[in-house]
Amino acid sequence: MGTVEDLKPIFSPKSIAVIGASRSPMKIGYEILQNILVQGYTGKVYPINPETPMIMGLKTQPSVLAVKDDIDLAIIAVPAEFVPKVMTECAKKKVKGVIVISSGFGETGEKGKLLEEEVLQIARKGGMRLIGPNTLGYKDPIDNLDAAFVFGMPRPGEIALISQSGALCIGMIYYANGEHIGLSRVISVGNKADVDDADLIDYLDNDPSTKVIAMYIEGIKDGKKFLDSARRCQKPIVAIKAGRTPAGSAAASTHTGSLSGSDAVYDSAFKQVHIQRAYDVIELFDFARALAYQPPTLSNKVGIISNGGGAGIMIADWCESIGLKVPNLAKKTVEALLPHLPSITTARNPLDVAGDARFHRYHATGSIMLSDPNVDALIMTCVHAGIARPREYVGAVIKLVEEKRNLKKPIVACWVGGPEVDEVVQELRVKNIPVYPSAMRAAKAVRSLYDEGRRLEILTKKRQPKDNSSN
Repeated sequence: MGTVEDLKPIFSPKSIAVIGASRSPMKIGYEILQNILVQGYTGKVYPINPETPMIMGLKTQPSVLAVKDDIDLAIIAVPAEFVPKVMTECAKKKVKGVIVISSGFGETGEKGKLLEEEVLQIARKGGMRLIGPNTLGYKDPIDNLDAAFVFGMPRPGEIALISQSGALCIGMIYYANGEHIGLSRVISVGNKADVDDADLIDYLDNDPSTKVIAMYIEGIKDGKKFLDSARRCQKPIVAIKAGRTPAGSAAASTHTGSLSGSDAVYDSAFKQVHIQRAYDVIELFDFARALAYQPPTLSNKVGIISNGGGAGIMIADWCESIGLKVPNLAKKTVEALLPHLPSITTARNPLDVAGDARFHRYHATGSIMLSDPNVDALIMTCVHAGIARPREYVGAVIKLVEEKRNLKKPIVACWVGGPEVDEVVQELRVKNIPVYPSAMRAAKAVRSLYDEGRRLEILTKKRQPKDNSSN
């Protein structure tokens, strides 16, 4: 079987055994079982605990060997020293996939590394794929499966998240929820003894619910395998590579046992396979949201519309500083814009529609600029200037996005203001329209769409058959 088929029993299990299930709310085994049940998993669940007959209304078994039915996935939450014994029982039971939640392995030093290798060899001899150890598990809001020990479920969406840090993974879920960014799968990989980033890229590339793959990485063990997976992936990948400095690298080695390696090497490798690099969580989701919900741009030519000259100038500066262009408008566009503009402003790019602009002016000028052959992406900016109501600008952007999908030109919003703006911006987020509170973030989001356009262009050229005909 290939990687995708190997991992299906883990991510689409028909039955789950929770080994180390507990009646005590203070135990990880309690939290895992509760999360599975609360989220509404419809498959069979088997709590494994030799010391109690019932947990949460389910009959327990002393070991997986006592379960009569087949088991697709075993989630192991017992002390590290008992994991080899439990893994051996899973192998005898012919369990297909295992998640080892337990910590105390490679991240703790040489003794832990030996224990981790022992667990890995048991998995390989038993034909089981293994996630972890030292992982929180995974969360699947699409299929309503919470196979993790920490509370918190993401909104369903189309961005998959892979994280080498469990705590940060949960923090990213709550951040995404607050920004109304939906996720398809959230996978904590921990120490990556077996299943690694490359395996998950292959799996998610074949996942119909995922459009974009977002990653937090501390270290990669098999560089060639990772690059090969990223190179053949058809979907955009955005990644944070942590441990860029000596201090960060040292922390990573004790966190998940990772050897971070040279940051320059990672940077070069990411560029080779067109992985877009983010440098913090906010930037990771800025890029991922734009890539998931707006088309890639065919060129680096950006149109800018604002209701305040200063905001448009700052966006223009940021665009040009990161390799985007703010082109002059075609003569036909200038002529079409003039009837919609007050005498105090000029028909140019960036376009200042003035602070008294209402819905019609904002919408009409956006529509005209999108039709310009020199413009392949549009940033629409609203500064809460206290004249027009911000909700009018939101309505104009929503209408433009819905009307102009056929042009395949991305539209990104940049909103600057206080609580009133924050309230109406949520309407854009609900519609999955990328909106950012700063000129820098809006410009970088468009740059990510331009980079994706170039990646797809390269992929298309590689797929085209070579012309071997002679003149």
